[in-house]
Amino acid sequence: MSFATAPRVASLLPSATEIVGHLGLQRYLVGVSHECDLAPSLEDLNVLLASGTCIRLTTSEIDPLLLSQEEINEAVIGSLRRGESLYGIIDSAFLVAKPTVVLTQALCNVCAPSASQVTGACELMDLSVQVLNLEPHNLGDVAESFVAVSTAITRSAELGQAACTKFLADVKAVTNAVAGLVGDRPCRRCVMLEWTDPLFDGGHWVPEMLVAAGGDAGWRQTGDKSKQIEPAVLEAYDPDCIVIACCGLDLDRNIRDAQVLEKKPWFAALRCVREGRVFAADGNRYFARPGPSLVAGVAILARCMHDADSAVVAAIEATGLLPAEGVAWARASGACRPSAPVPDIEELSCWAVHAKACERGELFYIDPASGYQVFTEVSQKKRGYCCGSGCRHCAYSHANVPAADRAARIQQPAWLHQIEISTSCPSIDLLFWSGGLDSFLAYRALQREGGENACVVFITTFDAKTRLIAHSEVAVDVIVKQAKAMGVGLVGIPLQTGRSYTEQVALGLSVAAAAAGVSKLPIKRICFGDLHLEPRRQARDAELAPLVQRLWGDSVVLHYPLWRKPYEELMADLVKSGAECLLSAVPKPPPPGASGIVVGARFGPELAKQAETAGWDAFGEAGEFHTVVSTWLL
Repeated sequence: MSFATAPRVASLLPSATEIVGHLGLQRYLVGVSHECDLAPSLEDLNVLLASGTCIRLTTSEIDPLLLSQEEINEAVIGSLRRGESLYGIIDSAFLVAKPTVVLTQALCNVCAPSASQVTGACELMDLSVQVLNLEPHNLGDVAESFVAVSTAITRSAELGQAACTKFLADVKAVTNAVAGLVGDRPCRRCVMLEWTDPLFDGGHWVPEMLVAAGGDAGWRQTGDKSKQIEPAVLEAYDPDCIVIACCGLDLDRNIRDAQVLEKKPWFAALRCVREGRVFAADGNRYFARPGPSLVAGVAILARCMHDADSAVVAAIEATGLLPAEGVAWARASGACRPSAPVPDIEELSCWAVHAKACERGELFYIDPASGYQVFTEVSQKKRGYCCGSGCRHCAYSHANVPAADRAARIQQPAWLHQIEISTSCPSIDLLFWSGGLDSFLAYRALQREGGENACVVFITTFDAKTRLIAHSEVAVDVIVKQAKAMGVGLVGIPLQTGRSYTEQVALGLSVAAAAAGVSKLPIKRICFGDLHLEPRRQARDAELAPLVQRLWGDSVVLHYPLWRKPYEELMADLVKSGAECLLSAVPKPPPPGASGIVVGARFGPELAKQAETAGWDAFGEAGEFHTVVSTWLL
């Protein structure tokens, strides 16, 4: 295939981007939306984005991972009432991309930038731009969109026609696999919910997908838009199973929302709920997105609605079109429990239950505290990539969680602020960073020791639930703000109860070590800001020295750059730095004569003297008070 001028394709739809990749045309992409994640795989798209030949072109006011379904629905309704779009096109990026072909849609005002926004962006350029609106209403329309995309990019329908034919044949293969075994039995009544708060049924191509999977179309006609329904509709229909595959939400989120729905009395009373036939799926990929993955969506529906028929299940699996359980779909009903019960589960932490589930190779376990079904690390590895949701047992260091959201969402050690490490540095020091006075002065000491080529990476531990640094009461997002202001990389370790501290620190150090390996720089020292308390240092040495030995042998040592430095010297360095250091916590009431030692007070020579006069350690080393340094003011 050759062109006088190669097409430059901007795809403003995840479905269109997936189609482009499915056709093998991703090399022509110069821009994609902020939601696009497959071309044809996540890895392929990441390669394009990393190369700089393809950039993100849109933004959104809504983060579906942080808001409840009710909050998202209210935002959508408000936007529609105001005649505004939830999405924005980044004009500067659009000008850089210079697309000659723009793939978008006018089917749903909620799902992409508006037609007027697209027109406005195209008018910014002097180039002639072809805009292709994809507006499928049923599976046949979806298949024809492959032809339309192929023609728009290559000026030939050949690739698209081949993909169209295969798409329809694959849907038929699932239909035949079921039909050959169920015979004249009544069609299964399966409901796919596109939203749960409020309830919305599946529209457009979903009724046709239900029929193709061997089910009843229900109360909807193919091509109709999704509409809000009342619980009475479900109660009257009495479905054999329910699949929760909410628009724009992945499997993890849909499982959580399904379990919230199960707590509502009217829902819990449904026959299929009582019998444990409630499923969740990645609604974003397999149902809401009119593209190649709808075939897998049909297979998921067939698998869920015929769950009790092992012969039909085997036939569906034999098609090779059903994506893996735990990756694309899962049983969400609370009636389901791990196949091998764990004795005394109430006495175990979720981490102990998780470990046993992993030993058995299970994809889920039931959280002892909440009763919710949770994905195991086995399931995460089976998926093959980080989904970006901040899963408790993410096996990929939360690689796809947006950087801006990591402080609030990560459950495993991960980078909170990652920078490119200069190869001019001879080695890397890892400094345990609390955000307070001691760690700040330790950082300055390391900078002096290493000179202009010093390279330091911060390691911060914080409570996984409160997102606060222990004792100092400093929020982890403040720590991120400090690291960004200082231009220092930061690895966060969310400490989980019921899990070994050493084990969690080991994972955090491994995250930093992986980056060091990429930069081909050795880690030299693990550093701490302790001043003079011998028991504290002995405890660190006893707990962490064996860990460091296990990870790196004798090549890495523990280092205390401030150890037994005179307070006068430390205070002089603080004053010289010009940093604002404030008290963040004062656990106990100050003694008489120390009324100035309160949260928010500025730490300096005067406050230190006041503390010492009152019988406290001048630097609060014994835990009398804790501090936070406003590095962003330097």
